[in-house]
Amino acid sequence: MVKVGLVRVDSRLLHGQVVTRWIGQVGAKEVIIIDDALAKDEFMIEVFEMAAPAGVKLIVKSQNEAKEFLENRDLSKSIILFKNIPSLLEGLANKLPFIDIQIGGIGGAAGRVVVFKNITLTNEEYSQLQTLENEGKHIFLQTVPEEKEVSLASIANKF
Repeated sequence: MVKVGLVRVDSRLLHGQVVTRWIGQVGAKEVIIIDDALAKDEFMIEVFEMAAPAGVKLIVKSQNEAKEFLENRDLSKSIILFKNIPSLLEGLANKLPFIDIQIGGIGGAAGRVVVFKNITLTNEEYSQLQTLENEGKHIFLQTVPEEKEVSLASIANKF
């Protein structure tokens, strides 16, 4: 498997915590967002490019572009962002080679349960993440680097 600096699911994508904390933690030289809607939105891509710190390249790819783009690429200094669990699942179904997957901020809405700080999941998403873990993925919740990783098992009582 490929070593990736960080694979994160975060509904806000590139935002303050990613810019000020995770980029430095990883020593990231690039942030790769895999999102079909964003890949078609030139204006929002420009907004995210402005949010990226100097020296960090922002790359946005659709799900269909992602596998070929990531193949044979050194990702050790990369942060890969997905907007939500369905997008992550689509990427993994497309054979993206990720083992360690961090669940970051996912906002609330009807049918969602707060499982840790600003992370919410549906029962179905929790089950899908458990399946990934059973298949050998390392799934964990963490909002900032200073916190310890929170396991899926430790939030099971929320469902």
